[in-house]
Amino acid sequence: MSKKKRDSLLIGTLLIVFGLLFIVTSTLQKKGEFAYIKVKNQTLFSINLTDGTLKTDPLEVVIISTEAPRIEDNLIWVNDYEFYELEMGSGLVRYQTRDETYYYIQGNLGYVVILYDQSKKQIKIDQETSPYNICSKQGWSDTKPIICLPNFVTIEFNDTEADVSI
Repeated sequence: MSKKKRDSLLIGTLLIVFGLLFIVTSTLQKKGEFAYIKVKNQTLFSINLTDGTLKTDPLEVVIISTEAPRIEDNLIWVNDYEFYELEMGSGLVRYQTRDETYYYIQGNLGYVVILYDQSKKQIKIDQETSPYNICSKQGWSDTKPIICLPNFVTIEFNDTEADVSI
């Protein structure tokens, strides 16, 4: 057997082994039950991914919107007549449809819209202000952290109600 054939066989075998290892580890990874939304590594709120319940500090401002909020410049219009200016790391606006709940928070560069889907039991960053919109391109997750460095926002997952840090 020539050296070229042996090298090709070795590379092919390694690719198959690593592919199988990747598939096994990704399917065995335990899904998180709680999503912790953090701004500057401080937990702003958490969401129970099983039932969608929101948990915040009792002193945290939570504004409930009956209509989809509009974002204009650095202001957020809630219920089409009131507007609020949230501070980074403090306060949130919550808007809920039948299967989806939107959370609006203030990031470093502007508002970050986090979407929780009740049917998928997953979360993603739906919209954000950042140079290349990298945060919203990360997609849905319930296992791997979602990191939005331009806005200092992270979403971490855990299978218990104890807070986590990366």
